[in-house]
Amino acid sequence: MSSLQRYHLAASIVCILLFLPINNSNAFSTAPEPIRINKVLKKTHSRRQADQLIADGRLSVNNEPVHSAGQRVIPYQDVIRLDGKIVEGWEKLNYFSSDDSQQSTPTTIQHKASQPVFEYIKYWKPIGVTCTTDRRIKDNLIDALLYDGCNPKSRIFPVGRLDKDTSGIILMTSDGRLPNASLRGKYKHPKTYMVKANRPVSESDIQQLREGVVITTVAQRDGNRSKPLTAPTLPCDVRLVQSQYASRQNLDSRILEITLVEGRNRQIRKMMEALGYRVLGLHRKEFMGITLDGLDGEGDWSCLSESEMDIVQKVLDRAECDDVASDDDDMGDDW
Repeated sequence: MSSLQRYHLAASIVCILLFLPINNSNAFSTAPEPIRINKVLKKTHSRRQADQLIADGRLSVNNEPVHSAGQRVIPYQDVIRLDGKIVEGWEKLNYFSSDDSQQSTPTTIQHKASQPVFEYIKYWKPIGVTCTTDRRIKDNLIDALLYDGCNPKSRIFPVGRLDKDTSGIILMTSDGRLPNASLRGKYKHPKTYMVKANRPVSESDIQQLREGVVITTVAQRDGNRSKPLTAPTLPCDVRLVQSQYASRQNLDSRILEITLVEGRNRQIRKMMEALGYRVLGLHRKEFMGITLDGLDGEGDWSCLSESEMDIVQKVLDRAECDDVASDDDDMGDDW
């Protein structure tokens, strides 16, 4: 066989191989990433209860006792037992699919073929966690999320921020459009907080909080502090929280629910201080129409649900439409 014939034979073989049907359904599959053992019980137990069960020696993995709440388990591989009985369904509860045995990463959406896929999660920030992605800072958001079993594939960052001493919902995303669409200027969306004051709040002070209180705040952007701003707060919704819990704890008239559209630095604490009150507890229960529903407690997180992603999409679409309208206005009549 001549060299030319050998060349043509090799080329033919390559072409045949290229077009042969290949079963490559697992070609790009990856092993599911491990999660913390206490998240296995999130459907039936709180995080603290799960940690106590582990401390009591009641959980086992592959028939080996669990000695640490930090131990991680692999979905669809490890067998977890509570008091000798197999715990079932925990993989799906933590957003794993049995079809491909891959970990479901935080919810993603792709708007156009030329745009990347973004990730969206909600996190119940515990008190003591600092709203920064700088991992050189102790108790930063990224380390806290990793500790709680969230392993995003992209670089994520918070939408807005919460004080270190404030707990509650914060959205994390890799989509740089969302902070602008939800926080800046006319796009600001409501945020609802539960506020515990050091003493009963009078009706007249509640009305004053609704109408606006003069406070001084300093904005901080990218580590740079701007000049102090002394101005009244915008009108906001304020109501007393009447509940059986408040009555039992003698907290009537001390717990408020405040909904803001502004986002001035430490705004609620300063508003209360301006009227002679101290804030003993501050918790954000809702942001942009997204709540803590589905989360067990501090430190828990989840992908955004389909309905929550609809909210995000509407916020993005509205901002995009307004930007397009603004661009059209800028064109004027010179055409």
